[in-house]
Amino acid sequence: MPHTIFVSSTFIDLQPHRKAAWETLSEFDVAVRGMEQFGARTETPLQTCLAEVDQADIYVGIIAFRLGSIESQSGKSYTQLEYERALSYNKDIFIYLIDEENALIKFEYIDQGESLEKLNSFKRILRSRHTIETYKDEVDLAKKLKRDLDRHVAPRELKLFGGDEFTESKLNLATFLLLPKTVAGIEVRLKVRTLGEPYPASRAVCMAFNFEFGATLGVPIEVVMPEGLSSTDLFDLYVDGKHAVDLLPIKKDCLIDGYMKLHFSASDVSHARARFRTKVEYPDSLFKGNAFENLLGKPVHYEADTRLALELSKILQVTRPPAHELS
Repeated sequence: MPHTIFVSSTFIDLQPHRKAAWETLSEFDVAVRGMEQFGARTETPLQTCLAEVDQADIYVGIIAFRLGSIESQSGKSYTQLEYERALSYNKDIFIYLIDEENALIKFEYIDQGESLEKLNSFKRILRSRHTIETYKDEVDLAKKLKRDLDRHVAPRELKLFGGDEFTESKLNLATFLLLPKTVAGIEVRLKVRTLGEPYPASRAVCMAFNFEFGATLGVPIEVVMPEGLSSTDLFDLYVDGKHAVDLLPIKKDCLIDGYMKLHFSASDVSHARARFRTKVEYPDSLFKGNAFENLLGKPVHYEADTRLALELSKILQVTRPPAHELS
């Protein structure tokens, strides 16, 4: 029996996104429910929505910058009430939040004041309960929805632009190194190997990329898949607290397969590692001085104009070295 999917969102601001979602869902053996097909009914709009949620197996919530219609008694939006109904009936829930850094949206579709406060509160609830996805536009949303449904509803080999996910990731990373702003915010499928110990992300890093300071760690990595990337094109991978729980302990040579978000910032980041305690170091100066420089040559440092980063957004598989190597 095919799954039934309910698509929940505000309408006026997200018409292109809903259209893209419906077109994507049409590729699957599922029944789709949503406001587009409600028609004339004797029930109130909210009653109709909740009845449709009751009949669905999967709730897809698409959230942007508008709270939408409000139910007067509770003061909550229809979207939040639909979500709470799905949660209370233990439906499978997919949440897609707009990328607040990279999405382009008309000012008239951005709430202010009390509505914005309620919307942000709802978003915090969603982030605390679920592993959410973010989307830049309707194309990005459709791609991520298809990816999730391929794994959840109808698994099959993904074909993107005539190749697999890693082929597309390699193309996007090549663009990222040349024109980072044009692809910032998208996610790429990567397999990476950790090159060392994790460290707490500095305040400067968190401010540059909108990470939560004190709840984000970084770890140096090399990309294993896709193959053929230059060893100099290395990034640190940043992981929020929720994903870190699934990764720790992290040591050298852990393999992480997952989706990683590309971040670009024009901010100057002077250091990547945070220090939460006062620390005094007395570095060994044995190998410093002109004699050592004459032997190896004086190093030349090229300062970066900007910062690039990867953020872990979804873990598919983690492979750790043998236990004795983690001790």
